[in-house]
Amino acid sequence: MKDNMNDNFSKLQARVFDSIGKTDLLAIRNILSTIKDPTLVSGVGGSSVVSLFLSKVLSAKNNIICEDVTPRDLNYKNLQGFKNIIVCSYGGLNYGVTTAFNHDLTKYLLARNTKDEIINLQYQNDDLEKSFISLAATLIPMTISLMYYLDNDPTIIYEILNSSPQFDFIDHDIYEILTGYETSTAARFMESTLVEAGLAIPILHDKYDYCHGRTTLGFQQDHGLLFFNNHNELDQLYSEILNHAYHNIITIDRKYDDHIINDYYFTYISMLLCKKIAEQKGKDLSNVSYSPLVKKLYFYKGEM
Repeated sequence: MKDNMNDNFSKLQARVFDSIGKTDLLAIRNILSTIKDPTLVSGVGGSSVVSLFLSKVLSAKNNIICEDVTPRDLNYKNLQGFKNIIVCSYGGLNYGVTTAFNHDLTKYLLARNTKDEIINLQYQNDDLEKSFISLAATLIPMTISLMYYLDNDPTIIYEILNSSPQFDFIDHDIYEILTGYETSTAARFMESTLVEAGLAIPILHDKYDYCHGRTTLGFQQDHGLLFFNNHNELDQLYSEILNHAYHNIITIDRKYDDHIINDYYFTYISMLLCKKIAEQKGKDLSNVSYSPLVKKLYFYKGEM
């Protein structure tokens, strides 16, 4: 029998802490610290959340050009100037990994498993998660990435994963999400989860784009709004005026000054928020009633 959503959330912290306790973090740190040239990071599904976060970590920590990209887009993007490709994948076995590695770049894999002729960034995860929506499978490699950024100091991670915010909101079928680079990992998790679990329709707004006409949607239709609040001047303006445009606003407030750490925090809180939305809709993130097309498309291995 598959674990349900409550089972997987109850085990989430233990799985993360167990993984960072058993993983050779020094080896991963030593490898990542040698990356000095422009680098691409790639992942799909839940691993695209990981790849986006890792690209931000490497850009900030190594002071390099680092870009998040999908495996398919690598077939169309000009790769001249990039020297490395890091692929993020829970098992390291899907076709997206093969596709991403089909280029003349130095290849790295962040995954539970290893591949031959690849520089492996392997993490340990003995208690395997069984869930349609990746929770531990997303948070563990994100945590490994953050551990590198924090020089293997887990203090803040323990603090974040013991957060227990309360959400009081009205359920909606459409959620608008106000975000930007500094909260993009959390926004990607929200967008991916709302769609893949069939919970709601997400609409992402860049915070400054939102100043240029995008308020019309909320004015004409009654949607929920998710607001990642970083408490800068623009966010303060939104806090003052958006209550006039939306009946229901879910605000997640910044907790840390460092935007990399804060994006990790926002992503974890977004997981808890998605659980709350699923509960209100009577759905289970781990056992989703998914489209019959999912398995047909998931195993596609052709030309892209």
